[in-house]
Amino acid sequence: MASLTAKVIKGHTYYYARECQRVNGKPKIVRTIYLGSLDRILSAMQDASIPPKPQSVDIAEFGAVAALWDLAGSIGLVDLIDRRVPKRRQGPSTGQYLLLAAINRAVHPTSKTQLAQWYRQTALTRLLPARESQLSSQAFWNHMDAVSEADIQRIEKELSARLVEQFKLSLRTLTYDGTNFFTYIRTSTDATVPQRGHNKQKRDDLRQVNLGMLVSTDFHIPLFHKVYEGNITDATIFQTVSEELRNRYVDLARDCEHITLVFDKGNNSAEAFATLDTSAFHFVGSLVPTQHQDLLEVPQRQYQPLPGERLKDVLAYRTRKVVFGHERTIVVTYNDNLFHGQLQGLTGNLAKTRERLGEIQAMLRRRREGRVRGGRAPTVASVKQQVQQALCRQWMKGLFQWEVTEENGHVGAVTIPETAHPIFWETRQPFVAHKEDAGRGHEITVV
Repeated sequence: MASLTAKVIKGHTYYYARECQRVNGKPKIVRTIYLGSLDRILSAMQDASIPPKPQSVDIAEFGAVAALWDLAGSIGLVDLIDRRVPKRRQGPSTGQYLLLAAINRAVHPTSKTQLAQWYRQTALTRLLPARESQLSSQAFWNHMDAVSEADIQRIEKELSARLVEQFKLSLRTLTYDGTNFFTYIRTSTDATVPQRGHNKQKRDDLRQVNLGMLVSTDFHIPLFHKVYEGNITDATIFQTVSEELRNRYVDLARDCEHITLVFDKGNNSAEAFATLDTSAFHFVGSLVPTQHQDLLEVPQRQYQPLPGERLKDVLAYRTRKVVFGHERTIVVTYNDNLFHGQLQGLTGNLAKTRERLGEIQAMLRRRREGRVRGGRAPTVASVKQQVQQALCRQWMKGLFQWEVTEENGHVGAVTIPETAHPIFWETRQPFVAHKEDAGRGHEITVV
């Protein structure tokens, strides 16, 4: 409770505002504010229409943080999590910790050691009051230890159903795809999920985690996820995921009679198709063009234009073919814009590869002519390794024929086996000389 107190100092009366609270059962003055003399108070009241000059400015991130906070509140995310993972009432709940981490990840990703520092610079200090000690990295992981994998699955299942109902999501078409992301987890750290594998960001030197996700095409809402070891390929895990997707279909189909699952060729396997064949899913997949050369040899005059403004530049050929043990509908599409874009990339790769092979050839020539004497002399094995690295770009290994020879103790020119000329590169024929060669510009879809 606040009160006004007057003090007489050297014959003059001054006023103070005091705030009193009970501490350990006894009244105690916890805050005192000097107001000044009566004339000063009256003067301040008369000038109340003039706003005071600010003494300091605090900048807090508000827009995205407040929008995500409001969205989480509208779907009842925190209550949903806390009902599954309850805790004693001390500090933020487990649901609040997870929401805080999710907003941080969406707006300004930081490590958990920097979470408190980021929190102080946002509007969350008003929306979710918390002490700095409650936002330490250790406090966060202590709460995460209470969340089991089974808890996550139950929360996801209930949240997916809630999102479908609340936002009236269309489930007629769902897409599934897998990706991976690298981590800085040490090799010595005892963890089974982070493993080294083929990383899409080219960071094969780091341990990575794989993630598969089922998303609605309506507003792109995640409905199911699968985290798995970084050294497992998409096609391998999709055999397991397809079984889980079949079980999830039972829950989702309550709101939609027909669901079509869309996935790309990286998930293809005979086992996955066998599972999908026994499920209620309709599905659309993708095939590797080079594995279906007979389809690519169909002349373009048999292709038909597709209706609609979006597909006006696309031609399609529809047929039936046995794929993964069953006869299926196959659609081969050709896009002239895609073809020219791919051809431009191919031309660029050719120019860079030729340039690099020319550098290797020039180095060998200078060494053979005696203009370079120092350093380690190249060997057939070392030059082969350099050539293979030069051909690492897409399609280049299939375009160039080469051979490294050795004469009189010197590595000779990189040549073509069929010719005696000292030419070090040549394209194989035929290759993409026309639109219908080798499937460039084509995509094959299996339905």
